[in-house]
Amino acid sequence: MDELALMRSMNRDFASSCVLCFTESWLCEDIPDCVLKVEGFHLLRADRQASLSGKTTGGGVCFYINSGWCTDVTVIAQHCSSSLEYLFIHCKPFYSPREFASFILAAVYIPPDADVQAAQCALADQILHMERTFPDSLIIALGDFDKANLSQELPKYKQYIKCPTREERILDHCYSTISGAYYAVPRASLGLSDHRLKLSKPVVRTKKLWSNEAVEELCACLESTDWDTMKAASNSLDEFTDTVTSYIHFCEDSIVPSRTRVSYNNDKPWFTPKLKKLWLEKRKVFRSGDRDCYREAKYRFTKEVDIAKHQHSEKMQQQISENGSASVWKSFRNITNYKPKTPHSTDELLLANTLNDFYCRFHEPSSSLHTSNGPNNRDTLDTHSPTSPPSIEPSPSSNTSPTTPPSTPHTKEDFTPPSPTTTLHIHEADVRKQFKSLNA
Repeated sequence: MDELALMRSMNRDFASSCVLCFTESWLCEDIPDCVLKVEGFHLLRADRQASLSGKTTGGGVCFYINSGWCTDVTVIAQHCSSSLEYLFIHCKPFYSPREFASFILAAVYIPPDADVQAAQCALADQILHMERTFPDSLIIALGDFDKANLSQELPKYKQYIKCPTREERILDHCYSTISGAYYAVPRASLGLSDHRLKLSKPVVRTKKLWSNEAVEELCACLESTDWDTMKAASNSLDEFTDTVTSYIHFCEDSIVPSRTRVSYNNDKPWFTPKLKKLWLEKRKVFRSGDRDCYREAKYRFTKEVDIAKHQHSEKMQQQISENGSASVWKSFRNITNYKPKTPHSTDELLLANTLNDFYCRFHEPSSSLHTSNGPNNRDTLDTHSPTSPPSIEPSPSSNTSPTTPPSTPHTKEDFTPPSPTTTLHIHEADVRKQFKSLNA
């Protein structure tokens, strides 16, 4: 489940898959659905029943339905016996081709020791019953068929998987009535499974290796460059900037060495370079077709996986036991596979302009900052301040200096609408009053 959750978060193929089908799930009633939860997917399972199959372990089939593809899912049939196990579900996705009203998916598991003929007939009868019940739906049957071949009972159903899924045999089948609707790609197995399934493309990361020699060589290259030639060949500042930037990147890529690292989506924190080397050897031997060498390479790889897991577990325990909070939180993030979302900028033009107006308001000359001589020969200084209190205009007191004439009342013509910004009026009479009180 840990590897499945990791691949869902890191592998685009898993995250964007409409349906994930698993056979031989080995689930039982003692395992609740909460521990099998995969984010963004809905689980539907049909566990093996010992009273019907005669076996206590193994078997079982299940579906994971992508919630972004379909939420209207209903279990319409399930069966468990010693020869056949299946689970039929009815899906009504948000979007489907015009020819189909819905989809019926069947997860099938036929054990190796089963009665193949009886299993094929029982499965074919159930599919025919579904066709009569849902005539406008597309039926897709997939799973581990082992030696069975559904096309022998239902010739109109085509088998899509043509590549081997276990050694040289094709055990996993996928059937439908539409020819060429799907194609299969062989990939490495998931976890301890011996069946191969599809994996996504690995991620390639390139890192620059900055050294003193590389920096000196890059500086010498840039110092010997004739920048005037680029400036003369440019018609504008933007063109000159692009030319210089492209040239610097070219010099950097040519002089500074780089290292390429390939990371796979199913890589885990305990996946060491030694494990990667053994994994490459295992894949090489698998392609060669030598079964004995492949068995030995698989054994070495599995043994090294156990060692790497044990060492990684001890490392996590040591980090948790330390007193540093940074190491403790780092270990918790590794254990829970938590990855914080990277903040990204917004593309709203209005927000950008609002921020520019807010932070540049102090650099713009204020139109209200002026000195005016009114009819009462009083000098008034209007000072704008974003944090100043509401507009205050103190009236002169009765003990004003004799040289200051009394203020004239405001008329309707002198009234001006208030400024949208907060304004503080400071009059000369108030300044003289303050100075007089201080000198007293």
